[in-house]
Amino acid sequence: MKTVLIADDSPSNLQLLQDILVKSGYEVLVAESGLDVLEIVEEERPDIFLLDIMMPGMDGLELCRKIKAIERFTATPIVFITAKNSSEDIVRGFSAGAVDYIPKPFNEAEILVRVQTHIRLHDVLLELERLRQLALDANPLTQLPGNNSIIKAITEALESRRPVSVVYADIDNFKAFNDKYGFAAGDQVLRFTADRIVTAVEEACGKGGMVGHVGGDDFVFISPVECTQEAVDRLTQDFDQGIRLFYSDEDRKNEQIRVADRSGRLRLFPLMSISLGIVELEKNAFSHHLEVSAMCADVKKIAKSIPGSSYFINRRSRGEGGSSLLDAVAKTGSGVAAR
Repeated sequence: MKTVLIADDSPSNLQLLQDILVKSGYEVLVAESGLDVLEIVEEERPDIFLLDIMMPGMDGLELCRKIKAIERFTATPIVFITAKNSSEDIVRGFSAGAVDYIPKPFNEAEILVRVQTHIRLHDVLLELERLRQLALDANPLTQLPGNNSIIKAITEALESRRPVSVVYADIDNFKAFNDKYGFAAGDQVLRFTADRIVTAVEEACGKGGMVGHVGGDDFVFISPVECTQEAVDRLTQDFDQGIRLFYSDEDRKNEQIRVADRSGRLRLFPLMSISLGIVELEKNAFSHHLEVSAMCADVKKIAKSIPGSSYFINRRSRGEGGSSLLDAVAKTGSGVAAR
């Protein structure tokens, strides 16, 4: 529900506007002075302001400038409601930061159209800015959001205390594959992995999950707790089936590749698999994204110690025996092993 804040020193005007907007499904906040508005916005974040220009004390123009000086409202639309509709008055209103004006006496249809139009336009601009930031932060190879977006998503999840899982994914034996098959083939594997993660999260959780690419062969996804298990199961199965296609017939048959190490000695490496460290953000266990990242690294390390595609889940809050790890490791094709 969108919120409209109306400021007018006339109680009758306030009541009329409130009735019109509430009837159309808006939440309405009302104020009879500029000072009242400034007090309200300390706690509330309206989606649009309707300000009367002619108010005692602080008029609408001064109030508009003060609102625009508050960082979180710099892009929020402000519409003046006024009986003063000369060109000079309109120019002064736009100069103060308003996007439109509604003349008195009020026309109900006009009010609703203008409010709806400016809220929709504001939403579009916010979405464009979000996409611009994602593009700036996106990994150039996979086009997935990068570190800044991942940190922001984890921070928002912590602040909202939503029951979500942060899953850190890492490709096992990727370097050995790169060394034998080359960087171009390695890039194809990274794009394949990104696609498999996105598909698994969307199929299990819908469009509500977030998938990011930390860099190299490290990925992160954030999903609701209730669908994370399904997403992980889909991912490990799809990865294991698809990754074999990147190898030669001989290597697939042998289930391993022979690669020279830095000293020139030949070593055997299994086919690539994927390891997942899963941390559930619940019970107020974390206060900062760095704590989440550190725990993800720990649980991913445990998952990587198990041959094949595997995952390890940590559900324990720090109040339950410190920050120790808890729960189960699952290995593709072999069920669940306790640890």
